[in-house]
Amino acid sequence: MVLVALLLACSTPALCADTPAPSLKEASLVTEVLPWGETVTALRLEYSDEIPAAELTALMPSQTSDSSLVKFHVFVDRAITNVYVNSTGTKDDVAAYGKYVFINLGIRNTDPTTYRGQVTFNPAIKSRPRLPGYTVSQTNPITTRSGAVIAPVTMTTSREICVGIDDFTTFTFTHETTGRTLNYHLYIPRGYESKGNGTTRLPLVVHYPSGDFNYADWTGKYRGALFSHHDALYWSDDDSQAGNPAFVVTVGGPADPNWGGAGYADSEMQQMYVEIVGKIATDYPVDPSRIYAVSLAGGTVPMWSTILANPTMFAAQITTAYDPYHAFKEVKAAHDKFGVLLATMPGWFFAGLTDPTGAGVLGASDTRFKGERLRDIAAIMNQGGANIEVAYGTGGELMWNGLLRGGKAWQLADAQLARARARRASHMVTLFIPGTVLVNQHWSWDATYSNAVVRRWLFEQVNDAPYVPAK
Repeated sequence: MVLVALLLACSTPALCADTPAPSLKEASLVTEVLPWGETVTALRLEYSDEIPAAELTALMPSQTSDSSLVKFHVFVDRAITNVYVNSTGTKDDVAAYGKYVFINLGIRNTDPTTYRGQVTFNPAIKSRPRLPGYTVSQTNPITTRSGAVIAPVTMTTSREICVGIDDFTTFTFTHETTGRTLNYHLYIPRGYESKGNGTTRLPLVVHYPSGDFNYADWTGKYRGALFSHHDALYWSDDDSQAGNPAFVVTVGGPADPNWGGAGYADSEMQQMYVEIVGKIATDYPVDPSRIYAVSLAGGTVPMWSTILANPTMFAAQITTAYDPYHAFKEVKAAHDKFGVLLATMPGWFFAGLTDPTGAGVLGASDTRFKGERLRDIAAIMNQGGANIEVAYGTGGELMWNGLLRGGKAWQLADAQLARARARRASHMVTLFIPGTVLVNQHWSWDATYSNAVVRRWLFEQVNDAPYVPAK
């Protein structure tokens, strides 16, 4: 009878001698792009068998309740904040069982002035190298869901999982005449991988990066616009895509001295970006009446330049951390071109009131900060017949608190939109209270694009004359 029992046991593959024992297969670094930039936030361990969540912690002999002593140790100066399992391989997706174990890591110091030392890239040399591996140990035996035991083991991470960034596909566009190339990073919503897929045409958000577009990374893809700030990723994040599914594109490549110039005819990169937008609109189910432009700081100049040269291309635009005086460097040019911009499409303009960048752009006597210049030119345009809702008031009482997120931030946007509707304004200027913009007073893009109501406003705008890509 014993022999029969053994034979029957070996008829089950999981218990046969030639079945591989459950093991730790791979360890990966997980990075995320926080408001200050990309940093390592977790490790992901992939096992060959499901592990119960209860197996992640160990009880000491004297304990009668669960312990925070986890069965893992990471050989790096980072605190373990929590450990959990799932079978999706997605960070922060917690389950009762799973083949993936996530070890979330704390941030050594969340002060934005010191946090920058923890980012993955080096702004000084404009490069994001491949990260050195972290070594992690499973310090105690773990019993899998099938009852097998995985002995303690040590492993070093062998790959990187870049949350959000990996959701973009990089393509290389080649200029037909010059042969020069430009990378573009495209977020493609699931189910819309080709023109024939999907029953509904979706919007396209066209992101205009600042100089970080030429940050190189170890992949050779020039993904600086994705890893140096979170602004482009707000449009591809799950929360935004759940409410407003859309294609999202940004660009990357070697430095182009004319990218940040106000002359579209002088910038091959600006022109190539328009061709890229046309290619995306042709290759994928893009709604030609809902193509939008959004900027990060210095990306505003090429965005405005492109809009002025291609007035039917976008349905609306959002600008952050810039003003027309800074863009066009001369009073008459600023007034004239800003007027054309206002007449072309709806727009929302954001800046910290005391953003110090671009000081003295109109000469030494111009001591205003960027937000003050934006406020002042909006007032001048309104005196000339424009209709811009300005979140300032008489003494700054309508400015936004840039520290707010979620519902309280949405209330600020709803209130300004209500004022804009009351006066039938299709343009808005928003200024942030001094001291409420994280990192420094220039970085207003995070408080802007993290706001779901601001994003919703953009998607509500429709181009009456849908864009037709050039042949």
